[in-house]
Order: sequence, then structure tokens, then C-alpha cells
Amino acid sequence: MKFYNYFIDNFAINIGAAIGMLLLILFFRNVALKIGLVDVPNARKIHSNPVPMVGGLALFMMSALLLPVVSAVNIFSFYLVLASGLIVTIGLLDDLYQLSAFWRFLIQILASLIVIYFSQIQLHTFGFLLNSSWDLYLGVFAIPFTVFGVVGVINALNMADGVDGLAAMTFSLPVFVLIGLSSQSTFNLWLFILLICVVVFVFFNKTSKYKIFLGDNGSLLLGFILAWLLVYFSQGESAPIKPVSALYLVALPVYDTIFVMLRRLFKRRSPFKPDKTHLHHLFLAQKLSHTQVLMAMMFCQSVFIFLGVFFLEIKLAEHLQFYIFVGISALYYHIVKNVWSRINLKD
Repeated sequence: MKFYNYFIDNFAINIGAAIGMLLLILFFRNVALKIGLVDVPNARKIHSNPVPMVGGLALFMMSALLLPVVSAVNIFSFYLVLASGLIVTIGLLDDLYQLSAFWRFLIQILASLIVIYFSQIQLHTFGFLLNSSWDLYLGVFAIPFTVFGVVGVINALNMADGVDGLAAMTFSLPVFVLIGLSSQSTFNLWLFILLICVVVFVFFNKTSKYKIFLGDNGSLLLGFILAWLLVYFSQGESAPIKPVSALYLVALPVYDTIFVMLRRLFKRRSPFKPDKTHLHHLFLAQKLSHTQVLMAMMFCQSVFIFLGVFFLEIKLAEHLQFYIFVGISALYYHIVKNVWSRINLKD
């Protein structure tokens, strides 16, 4: 009912946002083709023609324009969008010039510190993560852990961006759930309309004639916004989710990133050097189509999100939720490792 009201009561704004996103995509797409802001196919890419990488730029512009329109401007949202500009900028530079990991991490850390300093939003506590009688209050470690968590989610979503629509849907599912659980009407409306803009992007992302990609500018942007939403909605007495719930909302990209980085380290390679060992690559190796891979990934993510919401609703002890999460991660690693081993043996 909440989502129906958001759509019907603000129908003109929703349609205007969708049209605005469409026009921005067409404009930036033409610019990208002229200046060479395109993703050129190579050995680890799964597309065959150069594709403009402007999805993130269009989403950033719409996110900034929508804030005052829906009266969602507060200290947190203002500095979230402001800092997002830095993230999009470094993403665009990375798309154009293939920057080193150092510069990407540096700007991500700086953008996170801007949000923390000016909005005072940060991870104050992990909740009762280890046992039922110990609130894991972070104190002086709040800022380092917040920055680490935000940067981790940013890059988990960025690294998972390998199939059309995957990063966008990986962002959209947890945000959809957060809107449903939260009671912050104007801020939720901004997020809801932002999701509409993401849907418009996915439409172009899945077409052939006017195809675009998020680019690093887009996947980093969505990861940054998602990470801060998890922080924002998990802290305080009236928070709609627990800190441990946030882990379940992003479980799939987190599990995938940890597995891939461990696999690279065990093979004595840089954990940041791209390869084709992500979960979506595993599904592709099983001869699934791109759409089937997307559906399979979204099903897996939905299962983890359902578990997190279910545990939240039945008020399962937070430390038990955390230990279950860790147990699932071990099971995930074991299953994926064995499946890759069988595929490599066949090859």
C-alpha cells in the first residue's frame, strides 16, 4: 500500500522523473560517443561492441534534482548527494583513464568523511553482534569502521557489475526493502523516485540500439548511496533495521567479493586485479543467458534479504543472526569453490 501511494499520490513527479532520466540518458549517451567515454570489449568483457558509460552520471543528476522537488533535503541527504558528486567524478575519470586503486579508494574515503563530518551520521554501534548482553559500541573506532564499511559496500557492488542490470538490481532490492521498513515519508519518496530512474536506466541497459552501461561512475555511485542508507537506517533507537540486518541486505555482493578476493590471494594475485571468477561468471559458465544469470542472481539475493527481514520480524537475537550469516558465508565459499573446481576440470 505504501508503494502504491508513493506512485499514485506523486504521479506527476514520478512521470516527470522518468522522462527527465530518459532525456538525460539520451543526451549523455551522445556526448559519451563523441568523447570516447565508452566501454571497449576485451577478453574479460561479455559484450561485443563499445557501449557508452553514462548511466551513473544521469542517475546522479536526477538524484540531485529530485531532492528539493520532493522536499527531502536535510543535512544527511544534502551531504550524501554532495559527496556522491566526488564519487561520480572519480568514477568518470576511472572510466576514461583507468585510475589506480589508490586514487579510487582515496576519493571514496574522502567522500565518506565528508558525510560523517557534516551530517554526524556514522556507525555508532554494531548492536548485540557477539552476545545478547554486550552492545558492541564503537566509540573512538566509529569513524574508521564506518569508512571501512562504506568503502567495502561500494567496491562489492562495483565488482559485481558484470551483467546487464545486475548492479542496478543489486542496489534496488535492498533499497526497496528499506523504503518498506522505514517511516520517513519524504526521504522514502526521494528513494522511491530514484528507483524509478534506476528502472529507466535498466531499460536502456537491456536494449541494443540505445544501450548504455553504468560505468564505474554509476556502480560506485549506487554502492556509495546504498552503503550510507544501510548506516543511516541501522543506527539509533528508532532505526527500522538492526546493524546485523544490513549484512543480509547486501549478503550476495559481500559474499561474492570476499570469495573472489580470497581466490585471487590464494593464487598470489592482486585482490584488485579484475578476472572472470565472480558468481555471475560461474552462471555464465553454466551456459545461462544474460537474462537468466540476472534472474538467478536476484533470486539468490532475495533469499538472503528475506532471511534478514524474517529474522528482524521474529526478533531473533542479533548475535544468532550474525553467527548464521558467518555460517552461510562458509557454506557459500565451499559450494562456489567446488563448482568452480568441477568447471576447471572439465575445461
